[in-house]
Amino acid sequence: MTPFPRKAVFIDRDGTINHQVGYCGDPARIVLIDNAARAIARINEMGLLAVVVTNQSAVARGLITEAQVRRVNSEVALKVAQEAGARIDAFYYCPHHPTEGNVAEFTRQCDCRKPHGGMLRKAAKEFDIALEESFMVGDADIDHQAAKDAHPELVTFSLPSTYNHGLGDVQVASLWQAVEQISQIMAVR
Repeated sequence: MTPFPRKAVFIDRDGTINHQVGYCGDPARIVLIDNAARAIARINEMGLLAVVVTNQSAVARGLITEAQVRRVNSEVALKVAQEAGARIDAFYYCPHHPTEGNVAEFTRQCDCRKPHGGMLRKAAKEFDIALEESFMVGDADIDHQAAKDAHPELVTFSLPSTYNHGLGDVQVASLWQAVEQISQIMAVR
């Protein structure tokens, strides 16, 4: 336990840090979105944890393996480090799908699949994160819903996409813009 709870920026992966490429099990297909690595470096500079939370139902569907998810996550972390000297503190992923799976052990209801807040709560427990003082950035309404399920005071930032229908607390154009606004919020806290 840390003497004081930490604060975090929870970040969706696909469509927020890297370009959306469908069910991705190939690290070679990872291309970062402009300024995403720089935004994560800014999160690091502010002393906030950068925690990725991502649904990966392709595992339940039998399209990719958990090992492939971990390799893709490693590639995202490597590219972020190479591009901006930035650090992602942790990755959490949900391999489940409640109905559309082909792999029995992953085809089930769970608390970790967004829009549920299980991944955020798990990170909060493992890293002693104060959810009520933390942030979520993603490109889908389920990112906002997961954050609010984890803690209703968690502030959410939503990026443009076909999965964003305006539920986020703040609508922004990019991860970089979200982090700039988080910086302003932190300055007055």
